[in-house]
Amino acid sequence: VRVRGATGEAVAVSARAAPREHAITARGARLAWRQWGEDHEYPVLALHGWLDNAASFDALGPLLVGHRLIALDLPGHGLSDQRGPHGSYNIWDDLPDLVWLTAELGLVRYALLGHSRGAAIATLLAAIEPDAVSSLVLLDGMLTPMFREEDTVAQLRQFAHDYGRRRSRGPRVFTGVEEAVAARCAATGIDPRAAAMLVPRSLEPVPGGWRWRTDGRLRHASALKLTRGNVRNVLEALQLPALQFRAAQGLVARPLDQECSGWLRALAVEEIAGCHHCHMLGQAPAIAARMQDFWRTCGQG
Repeated sequence: VRVRGATGEAVAVSARAAPREHAITARGARLAWRQWGEDHEYPVLALHGWLDNAASFDALGPLLVGHRLIALDLPGHGLSDQRGPHGSYNIWDDLPDLVWLTAELGLVRYALLGHSRGAAIATLLAAIEPDAVSSLVLLDGMLTPMFREEDTVAQLRQFAHDYGRRRSRGPRVFTGVEEAVAARCAATGIDPRAAAMLVPRSLEPVPGGWRWRTDGRLRHASALKLTRGNVRNVLEALQLPALQFRAAQGLVARPLDQECSGWLRALAVEEIAGCHHCHMLGQAPAIAARMQDFWRTCGQG
């Protein structure tokens, strides 16, 4: 099996490069994931970023030898179901599904890996499941930004109007995958190489072409957000080893992120060149090697 290296050349890797696809009905809805590694290897639950999917870990998965990497499509993303008509996408809404899934898979003790929005969700999950989560790796993300209490009414108003009045025009139909990739790049500024890896899993075929499977409500406002005090309480509750990668051209808000880093006592920070999705690109081997060293130090494979 061959994958693309830092400059686009083909690089030989083991058969581990081909993940296995899984799905389960969780709390009445389908949850899908990709898995690299074997069930007996140390489990790592991987959570992707906003509007992404399990393919976010396609570059890292083959490299994390000795670990069972479970890369989930979070609800509303990828091949997982969208939330029901009364559902919403606050970052804490995913926690019950994750608690259910880890129990169903028999993950008594596991590591967490999160990118961007997935890093924030992983941080919350680590805080509420201290006996289960053994370590935390954050890819260009953390539990930020913070919410000002004086914005409470405005935030609730936007949330209520988005979910109560906003009407979908229906998903756009693309004539081909390449057109959808270009649209994703134009909308979010994502690196085209990363978009080309992510977009196919976020599409479904329809007459005349392809449309997004991703739930449009992911663009709606949250009901509320976490305040500075909330974030500090969560991070100071964490008593586990943690590693964060900060991308030089990433999206992490440096001043806020540096303040928060001081609240997570056992956090190690690695600066890495590249963009917000650098873990999917040429930096993947270096990131994977550092993660493997970190897990070995933690006694996790």
